[in-house]
Amino acid sequence: MQDEWQERPLAYAFAEDPLAAEYPDAENGIDSVAVAVSDGRVVVATGGDEQGVAIWDLNSGELLRGTSYDEPYVSSIATVAGEGPPLFVASSGVHWDGVRVWGLSGEESPVELDAGSIWGLATVSIDGRALVVGGGEQGVEVWDAANGEQVASFHVDEEERAYAVAVSQLDGRPVIVAGTAAGKVYVFDLSGDNGDEPIREPSTGHEGCVNALDVAVVGDRPVAVTGGEDGTVRIWDLASGRQVGPPLTGHNWSVEAVVVTTMHDRAVAVTAGRDGVVRVWDLTL
Repeated sequence: MQDEWQERPLAYAFAEDPLAAEYPDAENGIDSVAVAVSDGRVVVATGGDEQGVAIWDLNSGELLRGTSYDEPYVSSIATVAGEGPPLFVASSGVHWDGVRVWGLSGEESPVELDAGSIWGLATVSIDGRALVVGGGEQGVEVWDAANGEQVASFHVDEEERAYAVAVSQLDGRPVIVAGTAAGKVYVFDLSGDNGDEPIREPSTGHEGCVNALDVAVVGDRPVAVTGGEDGTVRIWDLASGRQVGPPLTGHNWSVEAVVVTTMHDRAVAVTAGRDGVVRVWDLTL
């Protein structure tokens, strides 16, 4: 079935939580979503300002796992890359500090990653090792999802905050792309060859925060696509750091989500903004 919206009602995740009785009008306030496939079923993990992490079977609507109602303000949630049973990673930049890795079983405690306030998450598997990348108050941090060990840390300019992160490749090396509250786009060498410094001066162009970004290879060119508080979508050449073409305009408010995919064998960016509009941009360069 294609091009048809389907409603998938999800049971309220915290109906049995005693604290929820104090807020009878509360619902599943979902701001961030991650998806995995487990034994042929689609599993969705969510979080938001009004709820902690909750995981459902999307086909049946069955709640597989819920956290405490008293742990809201999930800033970001992502599917952990790699083999094995599905794992999800969630972070917060408001109510609780840190990053936690969740499995489907409520009998297993989440793995705690030592971190401060983290706003954006990305995951990648490198040589069989599942890594979690987080952007936050202190810059960009990288952990091993299996044991919580911090394996790298990268710094942005003082008093900046990394809001959005993604992982790409440049000249055969894994790199982290980070967008900041100051509208800058950084590229860090994940192999460690450049220490904790970016591989070049950060790219600039956005007026205000970079809220979201994604990466792709268009033709033979690795690029990043960013969405900003200024309502623009911008394309960046990761090799040179230069902006590709003029900014893409159409949203009349802040761009909050960016995903790169393919449509009819062409690379496209799908963006969503606070203006309530979803737009599709052709990335053919």
